[in-house]
Amino acid sequence: MHALAALLRKDQRVLRNLRTLAREQSVFKVVFILMFAGGLLAGLWYLFLDGFRFLSALGGIGVMLIHHLFALFFFGLGLMLILSNIITTYTTVFHSEEIPFLLCRPLVPGEILLHKWLETTLISSWAFFFIIIPFIGAFAWHERLSVIFILWTFLFSIPFVLLYAGVGTLLTLLILRWAPRWRPQVWVGAAFLVLIGFVVWMLAGAGRPVTDDAAFILERFVPGLKLAAFRLWPSAWVAEGIMALSRNQWLRGGLLFGVLLANVLMVGLLIEGVGNAWFVQAWQRTRAVGRRARRACRAMALETRLAFLAPDARALVVKDLRTLLRDPAQWIQGLLFFGLLALYFFNLRNLHYHLLSAVWRNLIVFLNMFSLSAVMCSFCSRFIYPQLSLEGQAFWLIGLAPTTMGRVLKIKFLASLAGMLTISVVLMAVSTALLDVGWRVWVTAMGLAVAMSLGLCGLAIGLGAVFLDLKQRNPMAIISGFGGTLNLVLSLAYMAAAILPFGVLYHYYTQGRIGLQVLREGTAAATVWLIVITLAAVLLPLLAGRRSLMKRDY
Repeated sequence: MHALAALLRKDQRVLRNLRTLAREQSVFKVVFILMFAGGLLAGLWYLFLDGFRFLSALGGIGVMLIHHLFALFFFGLGLMLILSNIITTYTTVFHSEEIPFLLCRPLVPGEILLHKWLETTLISSWAFFFIIIPFIGAFAWHERLSVIFILWTFLFSIPFVLLYAGVGTLLTLLILRWAPRWRPQVWVGAAFLVLIGFVVWMLAGAGRPVTDDAAFILERFVPGLKLAAFRLWPSAWVAEGIMALSRNQWLRGGLLFGVLLANVLMVGLLIEGVGNAWFVQAWQRTRAVGRRARRACRAMALETRLAFLAPDARALVVKDLRTLLRDPAQWIQGLLFFGLLALYFFNLRNLHYHLLSAVWRNLIVFLNMFSLSAVMCSFCSRFIYPQLSLEGQAFWLIGLAPTTMGRVLKIKFLASLAGMLTISVVLMAVSTALLDVGWRVWVTAMGLAVAMSLGLCGLAIGLGAVFLDLKQRNPMAIISGFGGTLNLVLSLAYMAAAILPFGVLYHYYTQGRIGLQVLREGTAAATVWLIVITLAAVLLPLLAGRRSLMKRDY
C-alpha cells in the first residue's frame, strides 16, 4: 500500500494548490456560490421539514411512512450514486492524462484503481451530502433529536457512499473490459430499456399481494417501498441503523454499521483484485484508435442529411455535432438529466397525479416547468456557453472562413435553439397532457417552454462570445470563470422572472381567490412582461457578443 499512500500524498498537495487558486477567484463568484448553496440548503431543509409535518398530521400511517421512507430515500440516492460514479470513473480514469504517467511508474494497477475509486467517490458524492444534510437535519428537528444523531448519520453515510461508488467503479471496469466495442445507439437503448423495465417492475410491485396489512397500506401509499426495504440492500442497513440509533439501540446500530463497513472493505479488495487483472486491458481498449473510415462515412451521411442548410451553416453544425458526439462522457450527462426528467414525466399517471384536484395539478405543472428550466440552465451553462471558447487556438480558421462573425453567432444560436426547443416543448407537452390540465395552462406551458429556450440559448451564446477565452482547453475552467458565473446567475434570474408571474396567477385562480377576468388581464400583462425580458435576454447578449467578435483580429 506504499503506492496508494504516495498517491494520497500527491492529492494532499493538489488540494493545497487548489486552496491557493481559490483565493484568486473573484469575490462575486465566491459570494454568489455561498449564497446560492446556503439558500438551497435552507430551502431543502424547510421542504423536508414541511413534508415530515404533513406525514405526522396523517396520524398512525404517517408515522409509519416517516420511518419507512428512509429506506426509499437511501435506495434512490444509492442508485444515483452508482450512475454518477460510472460517468465520473469513465472520465477521470479512462480518459485522464494522468493514467499513462502512472502506468509507466512502478505502481501496481490495482492500487492505481483503488486511488481512483477514492478520488471519484469524492467527486461524485458531494451532491449526496448536499441532499442528506438537510434531510437528516429536518428529521432531527422534527423528532427533537440531539446533534449527536446527525453526527452518527454522517458516520453511516461515509461507508454507504464508498460502497455504492465502488459498485459503480467495478461496473465501469467490467463493461469497458468485456463489453463489445462502443456502439452508442446500442448501449443507450439498452440502458434505457433496463431503466424503464426496472421502474415498471418497481411500480407494478404495488399490485402484488402483501400478507402484512401495514405493509399493504404503505405499499399503496408509496409504490416501490417494499423493494427499497429489502433486507439485503445496503440502503436498508443504513436506514435501519439510523433509526436504531434514534431509538437509543446502540448495539443494533453498531452491528449494522459493522456490516456496512465490512462490505466496503470487501468492495475495496474486489477493486484491487479486478484492477490488477483487467485495468490495463480495459484502459487500452478505450484508448484504441477508432475506425476512421467508418467515422468519415458517418460524417458524410450527416452532411447529406443536412443538405438543406447553407454550406457555412452545415459545416459549423456538423463540426459541433461531431465534437459533442466524440466524447460520450459529455453528452451522456445531458442524456441522463433529460432522460430522468422524461422518465418522471411519463410516469405522472402511474403516480396518480392526474386524479388530484385542479389546484395541485396546476401546481405540479409549474413545478415541472421549474425543474425542466433548471436542467436547461445547467445544460446551457455546461455545453452551450463554452462552445466558442473551446475552439481554442484554431478559432482563426473560423475568422478566415468565407462567412462573418455575426453569421457564426447566428448559426450557433439557431442550432442550440433547435435542440432546446425540441426537448422543452416535447417534455412540457407530455407533462400537461398526462395531468389533464385546461387549454389555458397548456398554452401557457408551451409558451414558457419556447421562451425559456430562446432566453437561455441567447444568454449562453452571447455571453460566451463576450467572455471568449481561447487559451483555456478545460470546459470546467471556462464555466467557472466570471463569464460562466454571470451566465448562470442571469439564467436563473430570467427563469424565475419568466415563470413566477404565471404560476402565481394560475395558483390564485384555481384557489378561487381571483376571477376569470382578473386572470385574463394578469395573463396579458405577464405575457407582455415575458416578451420584453425574452427579447432582452436574446438580443442584448447576442449584439454584445457580435460586437466583441468583430473587434478581434484573426
